[in-house]
Amino acid sequence: MSRVVRLLAAVGSAVALVAAMPADAAPAKAKAYAAPFKLGPSGGDQFSYHSATADGTVTVARVYPVPGAINCTKGAPYAKLLVQFRATHAVHKVVATYDSAVVDPFTFVQLALRDAKKGNHDWYGLKTVRGAVTGSGTVTLKPYMPEGPFPKVLVVEFGLQQSSACPNADEGTIHFSKIEVS
Repeated sequence: MSRVVRLLAAVGSAVALVAAMPADAAPAKAKAYAAPFKLGPSGGDQFSYHSATADGTVTVARVYPVPGAINCTKGAPYAKLLVQFRATHAVHKVVATYDSAVVDPFTFVQLALRDAKKGNHDWYGLKTVRGAVTGSGTVTLKPYMPEGPFPKVLVVEFGLQQSSACPNADEGTIHFSKIEVS
């Protein structure tokens, strides 16, 4: 009889612990964002092309014909898009869905999570996928550090960046259709 009582007590305790878990311990429902996206940072040198459009299309390209004797020049192109949102709880995952991708091996698909503060941002995660990337798929970022006290405004930054090689002729284009934050 005492075994049955101990077993029932253990089961009852387990049920009570599950019922007493805070509501924020449950996985959050994903929030999806689609175009139009906000334009983010972009740049490059006179040998490069960079473009990001609010519909989710990002393109970078660079043709640099001069071999580097010691080092390559700076100036590889990058172009990013942004999704800004008010977070009321920790972000566990960010998923960027893309299609129509043609990204060569020296171009990188990037997905990052940061705060929206001006100046020196706090970065909570960065996922970089090296090309070759073609067709459609997803990039998933799991933040590597907590985002701090809530509520706060966070930014998902996503797009393309090239390495600076010499000589080189590299290109990447991708269309982001959706950003999911959970």
